[in-house]
Amino acid sequence: VYYFYIAQALAKQYHVILYDLRGHGLSDAPLNGYDLESMSLDLLSILDLFKLSKVNVTGYSFGGLIALHTALYYPQRINKLVIIESPDLNDGKSRPLLDGYNKDYLDQYLKELSLSTSLVASRRKVKKNHMQVQFLFEKTTLKADLMKDLDLFDRIEKNPLPHETLLLYAQITECENAALFLHQKIKKSRLFFGEGDHSIPVQNPGWIVDKMFEFYQDDKAGEY
Repeated sequence: VYYFYIAQALAKQYHVILYDLRGHGLSDAPLNGYDLESMSLDLLSILDLFKLSKVNVTGYSFGGLIALHTALYYPQRINKLVIIESPDLNDGKSRPLLDGYNKDYLDQYLKELSLSTSLVASRRKVKKNHMQVQFLFEKTTLKADLMKDLDLFDRIEKNPLPHETLLLYAQITECENAALFLHQKIKKSRLFFGEGDHSIPVQNPGWIVDKMFEFYQDDKAGEY
């Protein structure tokens, strides 16, 4: 999602670190530990590994929820936040995005990724992606762990985040309620809607990069 365009564009001015979430990409896929607290501790471990005390964090979809949770409970480690198409897990409109394995949705996402990057995944790669996602939803505690965090937005409402936050959502989105809520509760937030749907990072990466550069324009080049 980030590597082919967004990260490479940002890396011209900033130090960028990408990592695969547990259960994703080349990271291990343990049978448990998919709640936001465990995911946040994974992120903090990476920051400690690179001896980074405070960083800007970008998260897309579920990754944005990890970023929000980290900012809520470990605010001293976060400078600025960029949240892209992240849902409210307790919102009836957006919860279906995370409710389970959907082969058709994943096929469409991979198709749009290939159009955006000019790279076409092999049948073997597509099959591997399907097996990985299906494993997460059917063999691990992912769905049960998500249930533990249905009240994340309630917690944010009680303890609003002080961080400067950029909210990037699609014009065709199931997460509009989440976007409006976060914009209202995070006083230092900016909300924009761009052309696309929930797959906007692969549909419209140039728009995301432009908005992120605008957001970071006051930062010194070379920051994380």
